[in-house]
Amino acid sequence: MRNFSARADLHLHSKASNLPGGWFSKLIGCPESYAEPIEIYRRLKQRGMTFVTITDHNTIEGVLEIAHLPDVFISCEYTVEFPDEEAKVHVIAYGISEKQHEDLTKLRQNIYEFTAYLKHHRIAHTLAHPLYSVQGTKITKRLVEKMALLFDNWEVINGTRGNGVRHIEESIARTYSNWDTIRELEEKYKIKALRSREFISFTAGSDDHGGMDVGRTWTQVEGAKSLEEFLEGIREGRTQVDTERLGEERLINMITRVGYEHIKRRYHIPLEVKPFLDHIFMYSDNPLVAAGINYFLGVDVDRTQLVKKLMENLPFLAWERFLKRRSLRELAELALSLPFYAFPVFVKYAQKREEKKIKTLAKEFGISTQRTTKVAYFTDTYKEVNGVARTAQIMRKIALEEDMPFYFVVSSQEEFKEENLISLKAHLELPVPFYEELRMGVPSLMEVIDFLEEGEFTGVHISTPGPLGIMAFLAGKILGLRTTIAFHTDIPTYARVYTGDTDLENILWKTFVILANNSDRCFVPSEHYRSILISKGANPSKLSIFRRGVDTELFSPYRRQEDFWSQKLGKKVKRVILYVGRVAKEKNLDALFYVARCFPEETFVVVGGGPYRKELEERKPKNVHLVGYIRGEELAKAYASSYLFLFPSETETYAQVVLEAMACGLPAVVSSKGASHEHVEDGLNGFIATKKEDFVDRVGMLLYDEGLRNKMSAEALEKAKSLDMRKTYLDYMQAIAGMGRLAYENR
Repeated sequence: MRNFSARADLHLHSKASNLPGGWFSKLIGCPESYAEPIEIYRRLKQRGMTFVTITDHNTIEGVLEIAHLPDVFISCEYTVEFPDEEAKVHVIAYGISEKQHEDLTKLRQNIYEFTAYLKHHRIAHTLAHPLYSVQGTKITKRLVEKMALLFDNWEVINGTRGNGVRHIEESIARTYSNWDTIRELEEKYKIKALRSREFISFTAGSDDHGGMDVGRTWTQVEGAKSLEEFLEGIREGRTQVDTERLGEERLINMITRVGYEHIKRRYHIPLEVKPFLDHIFMYSDNPLVAAGINYFLGVDVDRTQLVKKLMENLPFLAWERFLKRRSLRELAELALSLPFYAFPVFVKYAQKREEKKIKTLAKEFGISTQRTTKVAYFTDTYKEVNGVARTAQIMRKIALEEDMPFYFVVSSQEEFKEENLISLKAHLELPVPFYEELRMGVPSLMEVIDFLEEGEFTGVHISTPGPLGIMAFLAGKILGLRTTIAFHTDIPTYARVYTGDTDLENILWKTFVILANNSDRCFVPSEHYRSILISKGANPSKLSIFRRGVDTELFSPYRRQEDFWSQKLGKKVKRVILYVGRVAKEKNLDALFYVARCFPEETFVVVGGGPYRKELEERKPKNVHLVGYIRGEELAKAYASSYLFLFPSETETYAQVVLEAMACGLPAVVSSKGASHEHVEDGLNGFIATKKEDFVDRVGMLLYDEGLRNKMSAEALEKAKSLDMRKTYLDYMQAIAGMGRLAYENR
C-alpha cells in the first residue's frame, strides 16, 4: 500500500508583505502584495495542499489571520545579514511560535546567531533561493561556501525564478554533502559548521505574492500524517520537491494582479470591463465570462496562462479592429497594446539575466551548463520557389538523412508539423512588397521564446530577416542562445531598385550590420558581399563565407533531351540561350532583351516568375519566351537541353542557378557586378561582362565558335563537380551549430 504523501507550498506571501518590491512600486506607493490570507488558504486547499502556511517578509501578521484554521502553521521569511560580509540572505523558518518570531527578529543582524537559535530550538527551516541576490548582495563562491556551512535545506525550486538553475543549485549542494568537505570549509573560513547532517536536502515553494499561483510548487514528505511529522520530515531532510510548469507567466500574474488591485483601490474600474478583469485575475469564477474571454482570444487556455496569453494577443486584436474602422481611437488602442505585448518579454529577459549570472558562478564550482546541441533554423520562406527556400529544403533533407539536430521553423496560418519542420501560428500574414508569391507570417514573440525554451534549443539560425527571423533573433539573444544569421539576399539594393530611395537602402544596410555585429556568426555567400558588409561597418571577425555546392546527380548533362524545348515552346527550336531566376527588376533582364534583339535568329528562354513578368510580356522581343516556373527534374532537363546560360543580374549574393547551369554543362555569361562572377573564371568556363555590349560580344563568341563553347562546357562541368553539395552543406550546418569552421572564419 502506497504511503500517504503530505505536501505544502513552503514559500508564499500575503498582504502582510506590505513594503514596495522595487523602485517603481516605491515610486507609485504600491506594496509587493495585496493577497488576503483567507483567499490564499482556500486556493491552497483547492490545489491539494495538505498543510498551509504563509511566509511573509519579517512578519507573521498575515499567517496569524488564518492560524485558527485547520492544518495551518506559522512561518516567516527573514532577511538575515552576514556580520563578516556585505551580504544578506533569506531564511524561512517553519512552525514557529510568536515568541520564537520575536527572538528571531532580534537576531537577524547576525546569521550565525540566527541559525544557531534555529538549530537549538529544532525549528525546521530552509535557505531561500540561495543563488539569487538579496538586496544587491553579490553572490560569490566564498558566500555560497559559508551558506553550505550553515544550512541543511536549500530551496531549489522557486516559482517566480524559472527552472533554469535548479541543476546548478542541486549540484553545488551535493558538492557540500559530506563531512570531509564541511570540515575543510571550517578550516578554510575559521567558522564552526552548524549543519545537523551530512547531506543538504531540498525544498520548494511558489514565492507567489499575488495569490494566483500559490500551491503550484510544493514540498512533500512521504508518510507524514500530522503537521509535526511533516515538519520533522523537513528537519531530517526527507523532503521531495515538485512543481507545475515554471515560466515567466507566474511573475506576470503576480505583478499584474498586484497592479490591478492597486489601481482598483485608487481609481474607478469601468463596469464594462470589471467582470472580465476580475475573472482574469481570479477574483471571480463566471463560466460565461470565461467563455467570452476564450472566444475573444481565439484560444482555450488554463487560467494561470490567461494574463500572458491576453498580452500576447492584444496587438493582433487591436490591429484587426484598426483595419475594420481605421479611426484614431483604434490607432490609439493599437499603440497602447504594444507595452503590454512587450511586458512578458522584459520579464523573461530579467529572468534570463539572473540565470546568466548564476551560470557564470557555476563555472567556479566546475559545474557544466552545456546542453546537447539542438538548432532551430528560422526561415520566412520554405515552400516557395527561391534560393533561400531551396537552401532550407536541402538542409532539412540532409539533417534527416544524417540525423543532425536541426529543426526548421516557419510561421504560417496553415497548421502543420512534419518531421523536423514546424510551423508556428501566424497571427497575421504580411505581403512582401514586389514579391507577390511570398507572404510572411507574423507569430507572437513570446510564442517564439517559449518554443525555443521548451524545446531546449542551444542555437538559433536566421536565414531571412523578415518578421519571423527578427523575432527569432531577439528570442535567441534574450535566452542567451548561440545566434547566427545568413545574408542570403541583397534586400537593401532591391529596396533602392524598386523605390529609388537611397535613404531606405542605407537604413537597411545599417540594420544588417547591427544584426551581423550582434550575432555570434554572420554567414555570407561570397567574398563580394563580405567586402560590402565590412565597408558598411560589419565586424570582419563576425563574418564567414559559406559556399554551397550543387546536386550533380540531379543537374547533369545526361538530362539533355533533344526535343525538350521544341515540345515546351510548341515550335522547332535549334539553340536556346537560357535564363533561370526571378522575373524582377533587380535581375537586369533589360540587358537580356538587348542581347536577344542582337541575335534575332536565336531563341531566348526565361524560366521563373515574379512581379516584372507582366510588364516584360508586353515589351519583350519576339525571340524571347517567358515560360514561368519549372522545377525538379524538368528544370534539370531545361538546363541540359540549352546551349548556354545568360545571367545578367547585378545583385546576386551567390547565384546558385549559375552552378546548376554549369553542372549541366552550360558555359555561363554573367555580370561583373554582384557575386555571380565568383563562380566563373573568365575565358575558361564562361565569361564575365561589365556592360550590355559585353554580353552581346561574349554570347556571340559562344554562338559562333562551337569548339570554344564545348571547351568551356567541359570546364564548367568540372567546376560544378568540384563543389560537392553534401560536403559544403554539412560544413555549413556544422558551422551554424558551432561544431565546425568555414573559410574566412577569422580573416
